[in-house]
Amino acid sequence: MRNFLLIFAIAFTTSCIAQKENSYIDKGNKAFENNNYTDAENDYKTAITENPESVAGKYNLGNSYYKQQKYEESLKQYQAIAKTSLDPGIRSKAYHNMGNAYMEMQDYEKSVDAYKNALKSNPNDMDTKYNLAYALSKLKQEQQQQQQNQNDNNQDKKDQDKQDQQNKEDKNKDQKDENKQDQQNQNQQNKDEQQQKPQPKKYSPEELDRIMQTLNNQDKKTQDKVNQQKTQPVRVQGEKDW
Repeated sequence: MRNFLLIFAIAFTTSCIAQKENSYIDKGNKAFENNNYTDAENDYKTAITENPESVAGKYNLGNSYYKQQKYEESLKQYQAIAKTSLDPGIRSKAYHNMGNAYMEMQDYEKSVDAYKNALKSNPNDMDTKYNLAYALSKLKQEQQQQQQNQNDNNQDKKDQDKQDQQNKEDKNKDQKDENKQDQQNQNQQNKDEQQQKPQPKKYSPEELDRIMQTLNNQDKKTQDKVNQQKTQPVRVQGEKDW
């Protein structure tokens, strides 16, 4: 009798918890259908408080997060269900919605993995197959774009290196031209200065002989004149009268 009462008490308590859980889930579903996702979120959280293992509460809470674009939060709920649920249908839905969340986040690689896991639990889900094909096409586009960007970056680097080399060569050429011009200017200046200096006159041997003869004749005339002056008599002054 005592064992019966214990079993009845446990069953009654479990039944009460389930009723409260389901009540909040139903309330949340109505709010969800009316697009009141914040109210639905609160109701699902309350249902989970009543039963922390509530699969329906976690799944629906993930959906309410998704509708509010809280994709990180929704992923946590879907991941928890996918890891713990023994129901293939529930796991498939959880992985499918994970794929949707990753798509919204533009993480196409993880989205593809999530859809593939969903198909492992439910291979005949046409919606998941369609989404997988779309995710694969987006992933391919992304990879092609990344490759194109890489090629563009490599080409830009090559072009920049080529331009840098050309600039360096141009600079060296300009420097050489400048040095050449400076040297030409210096040479011209030296030439001009050389032309401005009086150049010594060059005489032929005949001219030198004539000049020497002229100088000798002039010296002889000068010498004769001096000698003539020396031979003139000296006048004596008159005597003083006493």
